[in-house]
Amino acid sequence: MADKWKEEAEEEWDEAEEVLNRLVELGCKPADLQKVMTTMEFPFYDDPKQQIESDYQPEAIKIMSELAEAFADDYPTQKLIYKWIDGEKDHMAWEAQYLNYIDKLGYENFLTAMM
Repeated sequence: MADKWKEEAEEEWDEAEEVLNRLVELGCKPADLQKVMTTMEFPFYDDPKQQIESDYQPEAIKIMSELAEAFADDYPTQKLIYKWIDGEKDHMAWEAQYLNYIDKLGYENFLTAMM
């Protein structure tokens, strides 16, 4: 599971870089972006179940799809969003699978199986 989370984190860093590059292309200044990033809070979890439950947001795909439609006149941005939607679908499937394992096995047995 740690390898999967590491892979996900690396993918999200790549996506963040794509977002920043696109925002700069659209005229945002890096200093403005830095100010926004310092106001964001990022959660930390030491419990795998809590991490999966917190991250599992199936409604995100709907929201991202609506966002993509809002960028119908901006093909490069819309293309990025559709790429993220595909990745999010895979991510949601993975999390749903693990939540199902936890439900079927029980949390303690799930943790034992992961060792």
